Amino acid sequence: MSRAATTAAAAILILANACVSSSTPLAFATFHQTTTSSIDKKITYSFNTKNTKSSTINQKRNDLFMHQSYLLKSRLTALNMVKEEEKDYVSPMRQRPPPKGGDIAYTNENILRQLRYYNDIRKVGGKDCVQDVYVRDPNTSVGDNNNNVRLFWFVGKVARCTGTVSPELAVARLFNLIEEHATRIRPIELGRSFGSLEFYVAPGDTESKTSQNDPGIRLKKMPRSVDGAEEVALLEVGLNLEILTNQGAGFCIVRTEDGVVPPHLIGM
Repeated sequence: MSRAATTAAAAILILANACVSSSTPLAFATFHQTTTSSIDKKITYSFNTKNTKSSTINQKRNDLFMHQSYLLKSRLTALNMVKEEEKDYVSPMRQRPPPKGGDIAYTNENILRQLRYYNDIRKVGGKDCVQDVYVRDPNTSVGDNNNNVRLFWFVGKVARCTGTVSPELAVARLFNLIEEHATRIRPIELGRSFGSLEFYVAPGDTESKTSQNDPGIRLKKMPRSVDGAEEVALLEVGLNLEILTNQGAGFCIVRTEDGVVPPHLIGM
């Protein structure tokens, strides 16, 4: 090979090496730029995704808060309406007015007081100062309305000081307790006629004979009010009210409006 050719070959080799050496940084720089751009895109996408999720969560929180606020306002409005209505409402359980009847109102105190007087009077006078009390509804009858047969319910016993108080005065003095009690133990049979019930008495301790339809035991009708009844001292009259012990069945008898045993029941 000539000297000139060798020189030319050497020059080409040097130039080729130079080109290879100079392209390496350029290729790396291009790769680095491409990789960096891809990572930036991923970071940007991840950031945007997080922002979207955070925005959705915040929106749901806001919606829930608004819903709860609406419910709270609705409840407060309802409570305010109830309070306004309660201003004019008085619960009968909290401020129940006292029962009517004065000193013979249907209260536990009055019932027990008159029972105590009943026992005291009976100890002295025995059954001769006692009347069995029956009550009936004037608007009902047994069987045919034209047969003059009525149902009388036993409601208790009245005791009185026989020297100063008649049976009529005793029943009239205690009629509120008697009527109130009658409608409570017989709410269906007597309760609907409160205020117009009729009172009858029989000789004391004759329940057994009346249950056997003894014609010798006749019921006597008592007036609801008698002049001078209010002046009778409570300690001169006593009351022993009936207590139902036979599963609420009570005790009743069938009589005519005159208080006598109907002919078809005599001997039965």
